[in-house]
Amino acid sequence: MIDNHFSRTTTLLICELLLIAPPALGQAQNICDKPARPCLDQPHEGDTHVIGDVAADATGEPTAQATMMIKVSNATPQSAQVKLDRTFDLAGLPALNHFNTVQADQTAPAPVPGAAKTDSNGDVPTRFTLGLFGINATGSSSSGPSQQYFAELDLLAPLRWLPLGCSDENNDPLARRCWVWFNPQVASVPAASSTALSSLTSAGLTTAFGSQTVGQITQSLEFQTGAEYYLIKSSDTRFWGMGKSWVKSGLSFIFGGGTLTPFNSISTAPEFGLNTNIAQQFNQNASLAPLYPQLALGLCNYGLTSTMTTTCPTTPPATKPTTVAFVFPNRSRFYRGFYGGLRMRFFYFTGSCEAKSASGTCEAMNIFPGTFDLRFGEDESVTGGHLVPFVVTLTGSFPIPGTKGALRIFGTSYLRTYRNQNTTTLILVPSSNFTSLDNPAVVVQPIQRSDQDYFRLGVGLDVFPLLSKFLKSQ
Repeated sequence: MIDNHFSRTTTLLICELLLIAPPALGQAQNICDKPARPCLDQPHEGDTHVIGDVAADATGEPTAQATMMIKVSNATPQSAQVKLDRTFDLAGLPALNHFNTVQADQTAPAPVPGAAKTDSNGDVPTRFTLGLFGINATGSSSSGPSQQYFAELDLLAPLRWLPLGCSDENNDPLARRCWVWFNPQVASVPAASSTALSSLTSAGLTTAFGSQTVGQITQSLEFQTGAEYYLIKSSDTRFWGMGKSWVKSGLSFIFGGGTLTPFNSISTAPEFGLNTNIAQQFNQNASLAPLYPQLALGLCNYGLTSTMTTTCPTTPPATKPTTVAFVFPNRSRFYRGFYGGLRMRFFYFTGSCEAKSASGTCEAMNIFPGTFDLRFGEDESVTGGHLVPFVVTLTGSFPIPGTKGALRIFGTSYLRTYRNQNTTTLILVPSSNFTSLDNPAVVVQPIQRSDQDYFRLGVGLDVFPLLSKFLKSQ
C-alpha cells in the first residue's frame, strides 16, 4: 500500500548480462522476481527503455494519480507511464551501459481536504490472526457425538530477530523460517442436543452463540502455544490453483504444548434413571458390581440379588433411589500435554499468480492460512489423566470456499498408540430432569477418567474479516 507524502524507491545497477548487482549493492536491489513493490525488471546493457511494476492500494489497483519518476544516474528524472495492469514503461532513453544506475520513485498525491484517508495500520491483521466462535461435535471411541459451543483466538508471529537462519532481510513474512503461535480457547459443556445443518451460516452461528451466557461458554479453558521452524518456506514454493484463486504452501517442524482445565465434576455429572432392566444386567454379568459398587447397592431396590462383592440390606432405605450420577474425581492439576510434529500451512492469493514469484496482479488475501498438523506426544486428556506415551493428533482447519475466510471448518482426532481394550457395556437411559446430588434419591457413583480416543469436528465464524470490512467502511 502507498503511504501518502512518501515515496518508495528502488535502485539497480545495469549489468552487462541478465545478472543481479554485485554483492555491495545487493540490499539496494528490488527486482521484479521478488514480492516487494515497486520494482524494476533487470535492465540490460544497450536498453533504451525501463519497465517494472508499481505498488497498489488496498483494492489491488494502482493508487489514483500515482506517478513513477525514473532517474538514470545523475540525469533529470522523467515520468513513466503507469498502466492499468500495474506496470510502468519509460521509453526513449539513451542506450544504457554497465556504469549506469536506475532509480524508480513511486509517489502518491497529497490527500484532498475532507477526503477519507486510507491507513494500512488501522487494518485488522486477519492474515495472521484468527478469532473463531461456533459449534463443534465431540465424541469418543465408545460414545456418540455431543454438541459444544466454543470461542478461540489464534495468533501467528514471525521471529525475524532470532539467529540460526531465522533472520532475513526480505520483507515478505512468508520468507521467515521461525514463527510462534498462541491459541487460547473456551468451551461449553458438551450436550446431547444437535444443530440443524441449515443453521450453519454466519447469521445462524451468531444467533446460536449469542444465546449462551458467559458462564456457559467458559466451562473449560484450553491454551496451546508453540513454535514452528519452516523446512520449506512458503515463499520458496510454487503457486497452485486456478482462475483467480491461488495457494502457496509451506512445511514446518513444530513443537508445543498446553493445558486444559477439566470440567467441574459436580455440575457436569451425567445422571441416569434406575430401573429393573439395569438390575438384570448386574444379575447377568458379575463383573459390573465390582466396577460400580454404589450403583449395585442402589439396584437392590430393583431386583438385584446379593453378589460376592455386594450384600443387599435386609431393610430397604427410607428413600428409594431413582437416579444414579457418575462423578469424576477432582484433580489438583490441569490436563497437560506436549508434542512435536509436522505442520503444513496454506496461504491464499488472488489475481494472476504463477511460478514462485507474485506478479504485479497477484495479491495476498487477508485470510488466516489453512493448517494441517501431524503431531506426536503425550496428552493427559486422552490417557486417563496421566502423561503416557504416545498420542497421535491429526488436526486441520481451513476456510470454506466462497466465504472469503469468514467461515471455517475444522476437525481433530486424538489417537493413543496402544492396543485396543474392550470394556463391559452398561446400558442406561438418561434422566429427563436434573436432580441435586445431595438428594437421597440420587446414587453417587465415582468413576475414573476416560482413557479413550476422541474427536472434534465443527464449523466457526472468524470475526476479524468482518471487523476488518467494517473498519474499512468507516
